[in-house]
Amino acid sequence: MSPRNVLIVEDELIIQMHLSRIVEAAGHRVSGTAETCAEALAAAEREAPDLALVDIHLRGEGHGIDAARVLREKYDCAVVFATAHADTATLERTQGVEAAGYIVKPFTNAAVLAAITTALASRERIHVAEERERSYASVLTKMSGGVLVADQDRIVSFLNPQAADLIGCEAHDACDRDLLEVLRFGSEGQSETFASELQACLDAREPETIAGLEVRRADGTTRTVRIQIEPIFEGSAPSTGAIIALQERAPAIATSIPSSATEQPFGSGTRLLVYSHDTFGLGHLQRSLNLIGPLLEKNPGLSVLLVTGSAVAHRFELPKGADYVKLPTVEKVGQDEYASRSLRISDGGILNLRSNLLLNTVRDYEPNVLLVDHSPTGMSGELLPALEFLREQGNCQTILGLRDIIDTPAAVQRRWNKQGIYDVLRDLYDHIVIYGAREVYDAAKLYEFPESVAERTSYVGYVSGVRKDAEPWPSQERPLIAVSIGGGDGGDSEVIGTYLDMLDQYRDEIDFDTEIVTGPLLPVDRQEHYRERASGYPVRVRDFLPTMIPLFSGADLVVSTGGYNTSTQLLRYAKRAVMIPRILHRDEQLIRAVCLDELGLVDMLHPEKATAETLYAAIRRALAGGEPLTEGREHGRIPLDGALGMAEFCSKLRVRQTER
Repeated sequence: MSPRNVLIVEDELIIQMHLSRIVEAAGHRVSGTAETCAEALAAAEREAPDLALVDIHLRGEGHGIDAARVLREKYDCAVVFATAHADTATLERTQGVEAAGYIVKPFTNAAVLAAITTALASRERIHVAEERERSYASVLTKMSGGVLVADQDRIVSFLNPQAADLIGCEAHDACDRDLLEVLRFGSEGQSETFASELQACLDAREPETIAGLEVRRADGTTRTVRIQIEPIFEGSAPSTGAIIALQERAPAIATSIPSSATEQPFGSGTRLLVYSHDTFGLGHLQRSLNLIGPLLEKNPGLSVLLVTGSAVAHRFELPKGADYVKLPTVEKVGQDEYASRSLRISDGGILNLRSNLLLNTVRDYEPNVLLVDHSPTGMSGELLPALEFLREQGNCQTILGLRDIIDTPAAVQRRWNKQGIYDVLRDLYDHIVIYGAREVYDAAKLYEFPESVAERTSYVGYVSGVRKDAEPWPSQERPLIAVSIGGGDGGDSEVIGTYLDMLDQYRDEIDFDTEIVTGPLLPVDRQEHYRERASGYPVRVRDFLPTMIPLFSGADLVVSTGGYNTSTQLLRYAKRAVMIPRILHRDEQLIRAVCLDELGLVDMLHPEKATAETLYAAIRRALAGGEPLTEGREHGRIPLDGALGMAEFCSKLRVRQTER
């Protein structure tokens, strides 16, 4: 248990000192001492306690029980009473305080320590349970469909009216029955899938989501639903049950255009909303900005609103005709798992907040076209309510823009099947645009798009930033190596750390200069660490450049990770590259680096094999050879005009506009 603040309220100084020694020996901190009620409340005001050791009988005005009651109500601290009189009458007077324990004078060190440990552990369990309840509340709030609650034996104890209507069963008929008798699925296989996922959720105490199941109603009709299972548990105890949230997935329907709506070419007067969830790195934001510029240039009078969760969006200049809405920032903590980066709010709370902001922005802005970057349903499904609202309104064309490589085909198919993404692509998107080339990586085929989705899929080429009005990088006498890890959200040890190890080992053979860009998302202490390590070498370390294009153009060699934006800028502007892909939550960068290496455009160095020796050899080999990236551009081996291709794609759209 981590150290806690303990307030000691005792009017006998010797006992007060004795208790202080026991508290500190247990690894906790004495946040204050007091001899009276007034002193106790003043001490708590200065520093709130987690636990108060309170003598029942205090000198002066007030009573220890009175002080304890205020401390409990105002500071939510645990209370352990100390008393020389453990009679029934005394104990009854303390019941209203809900004390966590008692110690009877004269007490032993072991008795005090046991009371403190038990009281703090009980307080921690209560807080965990309260947080869990708040989490349940946020889950139930964000789910617009039905909700059931079942215990660990699958016995239903609750269902709300929406759930009763969805499954065609009255609440009084469902309670106290087996969950699989209440939720009847379209096939035995679906029933087995649900039972298996439910048990896995209870065992692992981790939420599960299943999409595309058919629930059979009492009247024989079926409803297609998305099911979210949230385990119920307290502390480290096993799950005691689960909350099952049902969200109906209505089939795609043709919506009628309001009589006031007219179809016009995409362009002047069109309202475009670009969604970029930006939960990890800068790639999504940079790609969105790379697309927005050409769209505005090609279409004067276009209005673009960017919705982004990036923590550094303010450091990028938006072109005229564009503005942005900032979502609260999150950080990625695992595969498809996110937590608030700055706000003190639960995972469910931050999701609910972002989802509501998205929905309200869509309602108020009334976009004619929605362009979603890469994530079909947004972070943890936050975009679904907005997508469904737009589908119901029928006035907005929806476009999903995907980078060509997401992960291994098996991983993408498994994840998309589980999350119901294929249904979302079919029902909620009018167009799928791949930012890549079919001949390099056929995403629609490899990720097994359904035929109806593949027919609406287009490839526009790779999206990279375009160099405009940027000062060329200063020329220099010695070769220049640029080192980049993209936004700075990972890969620094494998790339920057290994590079500096190389400089240490081969210091007498270094005949080149280096520019290291850590990315603005790398923690400041890591940036300073690398600056200190680079001191004394012909190396400059900086955290950010508005564009990497001048540096990549001026460098003789780029050493980098393999993110989409970094790779496309290399392909468009660099001469040579050594790529050390980041492998963290998925294999996207590794797949891309292997593809480019096989095409002879870059040298790929696997991060597990990246050492001072192997990196030095790769750099010397690259500098001694030709310029494969320059040659690749001259022969048009990679289509790099994806931003212009996207602008051309949009110019062919007919959008529905209404009077505002």
